[in-house]
Amino acid sequence: MKWMSPMRVTMQELDAKLSKIVERAREEPVAVNRYGSPWVWIVSHQAWVQADNLRALVPQSHPLVPLHDLVEDALRYERDLLADLERQHGSTIGAARLFKCLMLQIIYSLEDGEKVHESLTYNMLFRWFVGFEKFADELPARAAFTRELNAVGADARAVRVITRCLSHTFLPESGDGDFRVNRGLLHALSAWASAPSGAPGARPHEVVR
Repeated sequence: MKWMSPMRVTMQELDAKLSKIVERAREEPVAVNRYGSPWVWIVSHQAWVQADNLRALVPQSHPLVPLHDLVEDALRYERDLLADLERQHGSTIGAARLFKCLMLQIIYSLEDGEKVHESLTYNMLFRWFVGFEKFADELPARAAFTRELNAVGADARAVRVITRCLSHTFLPESGDGDFRVNRGLLHALSAWASAPSGAPGARPHEVVR
């Protein structure tokens, strides 16, 4: 990888050979040293975009990759539903991202919206799956995120879409690794979202693994 063995120049060389060094940076990153220590990098636009792209961290073999494509295809036919959910409940990150967050909650048995929010602060694979593109993309405040996630998760129309996406046979229900569809949580979420307003019953995040 070119970042591992870059060209290195001093400040004096940068002053004297700027045009040549910038031209070299189009081919590979250039480290500029100051007082013998790395100071700044000169990189091409393409290299910068790749370095700040969460997609570059995603293993192609991970089961979230085909699920991501499946969900994207499904949500293309649900634009009216997404718009309606955003009108009803507001949205700090968009209803489509909230759909994907709910899927992560079900697959990884995350207890509640706060746990989903916490996971998104450090898990770059989760961030990519949800729809963030860059490392620096900011998450909404935890309280607003949790409120909106619970609201979308309580909508029977949203639950039907999620259930349809997570019912595909290529998704593991058990086995090695953390990725598995928690069918119990999925069914509990569906029952809670479909219950009449005010009906008794545990909220989805109260269902134990």
